[in-house]
Amino acid sequence: MWGMFEFSEEQNLVRKTIHEFAKKELAPKASYWDANEEFPWESFKKMAEIGLTGLRIPTTYGGTESDLVTTGIVFEEVARFDHNCAIVLCGCNITGRILLYASEEIRKTYLPDIVKGKTIIAFGATEPEAGSDIRAIKTTAKRQGDVYVINGEKSMITFAEVAKGFIILARTRTEKGEGISCLFVEADRPGIDIQRLPGFGWKATKWGNVTFEDVKVPVGNLVGEENKALTMLKSTVQEQRALTGIIAIGTAKEALEEAINYAKIRKAFGKPIGKFEDIQFRIAVDFAMLESARLVCYKALNLIEKNSEEAVVWAAMANLIGGEVAFKVVNDAMDIHGGLGYSKELPFERYLRDVKAVQIANATLKMTIAQELLGKEFLPYT
Repeated sequence: MWGMFEFSEEQNLVRKTIHEFAKKELAPKASYWDANEEFPWESFKKMAEIGLTGLRIPTTYGGTESDLVTTGIVFEEVARFDHNCAIVLCGCNITGRILLYASEEIRKTYLPDIVKGKTIIAFGATEPEAGSDIRAIKTTAKRQGDVYVINGEKSMITFAEVAKGFIILARTRTEKGEGISCLFVEADRPGIDIQRLPGFGWKATKWGNVTFEDVKVPVGNLVGEENKALTMLKSTVQEQRALTGIIAIGTAKEALEEAINYAKIRKAFGKPIGKFEDIQFRIAVDFAMLESARLVCYKALNLIEKNSEEAVVWAAMANLIGGEVAFKVVNDAMDIHGGLGYSKELPFERYLRDVKAVQIANATLKMTIAQELLGKEFLPYT
């Protein structure tokens, strides 16, 4: 991986540079974006100025084509100071990668603007009755001459309210299983209705539900091959899972560091609380779990880069463990800070709300891991 247990000199420099950038440029407004549930356009543009919004996008469209481990380093450091901005970068990554399968016209129109921090695109897969079982989606795209007519609802879509377009999964064949296609839908097309959902966390990402009623898009808006979306998206989904895991880890790492510093200066019964066994044990276990989870995330990214068959399990593990560990570590950091930790004077309640979003997807991840271990014959839809 990187000598397996160490990063290259260049990657360490990237970490240091992004750490300083995120602390100076992103941290000051992180709580503002969250409290006002406002998309961080200002921070988005600052990230674009130093090339963070095009890490996985080809140089042809202005990106930097960074490797996945380096991308993970960037996301981890950004997440330490603004979790929502890291999710924005993750969104740029997944939609940018998927749009590489779109027509040249769509690529030239949208990829450069994603890289410049001018445009955000949303990815719509989840539906009210299709979360863990993505093959159960009911949204349809029926071919009528030179257009597809789309009908259906997508739920809990990140960036729904601010996206310039949607990359959606829709059924183009009636039978279950494959027969699912990927389509690009411009946000200003007639028949699209967006319902903003006030969220517990990820408040600055403007997520919500999107309904499509007889929305017509040209056949040229098909992304990749018809009926082959799930196969096409396999690697991109793995990237998203591992990178989301490292984002949760980044936020938790900052929480733990703040808890350690607080334990050294906060006194109780005449001595720093860091001298009490309960506090020491919490910090020790949290540090060990966090570092273990980081290794899983970076190994997953390395395996995805190599196109390894093991990547599907490790990517799911990265997201699963990243979310679970991050939630525990942030929760412990809040406890160590006592009553003040529960207040909005400190960022722990924001950290906790944000990492919960990563943790909540773990049912799907457990299914992925179990099915890989048990075999395809144990898939629930076979």
